[in-house]
Amino acid sequence: MKLAKFLDKYDTVIFDMDGVITSEQNYWNCAALTVWEYLHYTGGKKINSAECAENMAQIRKKVFSNDSLISVLKGKGVNSNWDLGYVTVLISWICGGKDGWGDFDAVLRYAENLSDNIIDEYDRLAKLCHEKTGFDYNWLRRNELMWRTMRDIFQMWFLGDELFEERFGYPPINTGKTGLLYREEPIVKKDRLIQVLRLLGENKRVCTGTGRPYIEMIQPVTDWGIKQYFAADGLCNYDHVVAAERSLCNNALTKPHPYMFLKALYGTDYDDKRLVDGDYDKEKIKTTLVVGDAGADILAAKAMGADFCAVLTGIQGKKARPYFESLNAEYILNSVEDFLEE
Repeated sequence: MKLAKFLDKYDTVIFDMDGVITSEQNYWNCAALTVWEYLHYTGGKKINSAECAENMAQIRKKVFSNDSLISVLKGKGVNSNWDLGYVTVLISWICGGKDGWGDFDAVLRYAENLSDNIIDEYDRLAKLCHEKTGFDYNWLRRNELMWRTMRDIFQMWFLGDELFEERFGYPPINTGKTGLLYREEPIVKKDRLIQVLRLLGENKRVCTGTGRPYIEMIQPVTDWGIKQYFAADGLCNYDHVVAAERSLCNNALTKPHPYMFLKALYGTDYDDKRLVDGDYDKEKIKTTLVVGDAGADILAAKAMGADFCAVLTGIQGKKARPYFESLNAEYILNSVEDFLEE
């Protein structure tokens, strides 16, 4: 097997991870559990972690309306699973009030009518939720206390009790979580994924531009034996976004902003202000390929000026093809396995 001919054009290949290299199933389970726990928590009820874990599939089915809500929100540019949970809770309160949440089919219907660029909706949803519930508007805003609490609950589920406390310095709100991080699976057969990345790593700069924090990115990459195929300074992850947003006082550097892919291309030690200001060698972008499965990925790649390869292994599967065609993706493949040819 060898690399497909179309890859000859590129010196750098930047991968999103979830839905491209890693399966998102664990993250969607985690987001559903987070919504479930948080809505109970704000309602003054304590969940049983072990029981929720046992009933994870049923909780996800209910919260995300048989995954239809995931598909809708991802299609509108929701990139982070923290944001997936956050938007779900906001709409739950908008539809039912702070004490009347639970009609997740109504949440789905509401979400279907949001604009196609979710970044434009966050603040509006926070204002509507404030009007409906009386909750403080600033508390409801993205990246503020409500969002941060949901993020922490998500991390409790994903990392498990021990790793969470080790990283954050305090125990989970509800203990009994073993950590979904340790159930990670690749999106394609592992041996084929290794073959793709090995051949790419021998010939090109291979990078990531992922919404995962470093600890969640590096665990599967290390466990599956593929870390050595990535450029050491090309592993851009959500921790870089947090640091850049803090230093630049800019809360809009997640995808669809091109920051993550630029950071991967020019190196994680490249100055953030220079990246955001456009102070970099733009010639390198001409030989860069971004690989992703979601709207936020292609929008970020196009904003950067890079070619984009869509893979149909995301939540919408093959149904995503017309969307990527409408945005003029340079390539649309079934999966990263199509990087190989006889």
